[in-house]
Amino acid sequence: MNNENKLGKRIKLLRKSMGLTQEQLAEKIDIDYKYLSKIENGLHCPSYKTLLKISTILDTSLGELNDVFATIDENKSPEFLKALKILESAADSDEEAYYLDVLELAQKGLKLRKK
Repeated sequence: MNNENKLGKRIKLLRKSMGLTQEQLAEKIDIDYKYLSKIENGLHCPSYKTLLKISTILDTSLGELNDVFATIDENKSPEFLKALKILESAADSDEEAYYLDVLELAQKGLKLRKK
């Protein structure tokens, strides 16, 4: 099993423990269930926003999911791991939303820079 799939397996385990189908969880976090399936199967890495929504609905901390990410080779996505740590440091939901907005803007800036 690759390390990236540990996150998907954790999400799947939490989802099932709450008695939710992929369709139900996907609807609650406003994504397509096929996309959720790809996340759970380690085929896609969720965005910060999606990961935050997942952690909220599954009643787990972003830090707990971040612990799963800590096992991923940091050379592959050090920015993503740093961003998760920033989000985890938020004192409240308003600060978390602010950090999320800043991180999304930074991500867009990096994409523009690569072009």
